[in-house]
Amino acid sequence: MNKRYRLGDIEEAVSEMEELIDIEDDIAEIDDDFQIVVSGWSVYVESLNLTLRQGIACVWDAEEGLFMPDFDVTIVYEGNIETGYSRSDASVVNESGESMQASFPADSLYYEQDGMVVTLGNWLNGRLSCEQIEQLWCELIIPKQNKEQKESEE
Repeated sequence: MNKRYRLGDIEEAVSEMEELIDIEDDIAEIDDDFQIVVSGWSVYVESLNLTLRQGIACVWDAEEGLFMPDFDVTIVYEGNIETGYSRSDASVVNESGESMQASFPADSLYYEQDGMVVTLGNWLNGRLSCEQIEQLWCELIIPKQNKEQKESEE
């Protein structure tokens, strides 16, 4: 069952949910030296037809021979990604305005090193205030395979 929240409350609610820890993450490869590990759960804002996901930007560490976490990001997607559509080699715009090629698991539009409300406010470019964005209803979407997996373990 998906849960409804005000967007201003969702990040705190998610931080307290232990069941989200076991959800498998996705990896969005930006290039050979940079990738984003994207949360397996998502937040759908129906009134804007946008989905938000949190992630961690990772950079390649040549000494260690692996990607190392660098900073947290929020990613904005068009539509409801629960439907599972995808587009490879999509062009996305990062917070500094650079267009980059990426293979995110849906039609990603934008990512930024900030929380959901601020990232969405910046992407909307002032069309809604932060106070208005905080009051938008959203739905926490937990993937079905993780729900089924948890039920089979009980």
